[in-house]
Amino acid sequence: MKRLYVLFGVCLLATVIACNNDPKTKDAEKQQELEEERNEVVVHDYLKEGNKGIGSIKSFTQSAFDQAIVDEGNKLFIVKCTMCHEYGEDKLGPALKGVTKKRTPEWILNLLLNTEEMFEKDPDALAIKDDFPSMMVSLGLNELEAKSILEYLRQEDAKVK
Repeated sequence: MKRLYVLFGVCLLATVIACNNDPKTKDAEKQQELEEERNEVVVHDYLKEGNKGIGSIKSFTQSAFDQAIVDEGNKLFIVKCTMCHEYGEDKLGPALKGVTKKRTPEWILNLLLNTEEMFEKDPDALAIKDDFPSMMVSLGLNELEAKSILEYLRQEDAKVK
């Protein structure tokens, strides 16, 4: 009887070890980890120092990343911006690749919300104006829409190495 208990214990232990070392289980765990890494969107921090532009946006607090806001920004970018801008190459206006790494969020928001005054008085906007034949027009955005476009550009810039 004692042998039977020992044999049963050994079999039980072998089963537990075999289940814990199952390569299928380990592969599934690795697969899940890889999927989680792919789904995790890494975005860069905004440029904090530099020209803030001219307009109502004096400071900017970076909030937690929100993919729904980025998606809205992408839609707005397509509708409002792609007539004159491409992300990766110049068109009627400059390419926007890397803009969130070169300009402060305040400057970008003020340009989107206060376009005319920025192109009349802001030295950085004036420098851009000299390089392109047409001037950016007011897009009629509200602050939330401008911020969503900004977040879309920030996510795109995070992909650029």
